[in-house]
Amino acid sequence: MATAGYGGIFALMVLESATLPVPSEVVLPFAGYLVYQGTMNFWMVLIVASAGSLLGTVIDYAVGFYLGRAAIIRYGKYVHLSEKNLVSTEKWFKKYGPITVLIARFVPLIRTLVAFPAGIAEMKIPKFLAYSIVGIVIWDAALIYVGYAVGPSVNSIIASLSSSFTVVEILAVVIAALVLFLWAWRSSKQSKKRTEEESHDKAEKL
Repeated sequence: MATAGYGGIFALMVLESATLPVPSEVVLPFAGYLVYQGTMNFWMVLIVASAGSLLGTVIDYAVGFYLGRAAIIRYGKYVHLSEKNLVSTEKWFKKYGPITVLIARFVPLIRTLVAFPAGIAEMKIPKFLAYSIVGIVIWDAALIYVGYAVGPSVNSIIASLSSSFTVVEILAVVIAALVLFLWAWRSSKQSKKRTEEESHDKAEKL
């Protein structure tokens, strides 16, 4: 991140807000830590991060507005966006109205998906941008500050962790996590295959 600079932060936040797997909860605290080190400026980080977040969410809004729900469901799988995720976000949008665009910025997962139903519902773009900017700036500023505030304690935290765990224990945890992930992925794949086969059998019977 230090090498990529402000442009790297901008690009990462565009990807995050465009529903790609780049979590702001990781990117911005690291940027905040670089602010603590004096490598970056807090206000510049906030400006480029917020600009990137806004561009990413406008992209998603445009997809919902011009392509519609069917296209999102059809191609969402390529960015790990499921119909279930979209349905839950749509319920939020219908329940709370346009204010959801602001509220959703503080809710994990929903925050990066809310632009789709806003676009599908053809929410007025000035209102969408206004609510989005407020939520984005608050969220980004908070995460950057977390990284900045934790900066002085980073070395002691690392020292504490390294003294509490041996290399063997850390490797064991990593391997266990990997095995668990692979097992969950395989189970999910098998479950999806069974569902498709059942749907196919029902279609043949009909």
